[in-house]
Amino acid sequence: MGDLWNLLRSWRAPTLDPMRTLELQTRLRRLSGEIRRCQAHRGFAAAHHTRAAVSAYETTLRQSLRHVGADDAVHPAGDIISLELDLAARGWQW
Repeated sequence: MGDLWNLLRSWRAPTLDPMRTLELQTRLRRLSGEIRRCQAHRGFAAAHHTRAAVSAYETTLRQSLRHVGADDAVHPAGDIISLELDLAARGWQW
């Protein structure tokens, strides 16, 4: 029993790389700002740019969920709201 207790006492939850967390949160903040700016414009180029920014935003949300150890596959493609809620529930802000 002593060996098991020592093993359990020495076990620690894996820690997240704080620099990677900061990088992902910064990228999410930048992309969400880009989406807001794009939505203020009209035309084909603005629509194309918005679509690209939204795609990058969703990809970054999924990378962030994987970074914290969550399964991003439970969220269907294009369901940005549930991805954002999942990250926010884990204490993320951007």
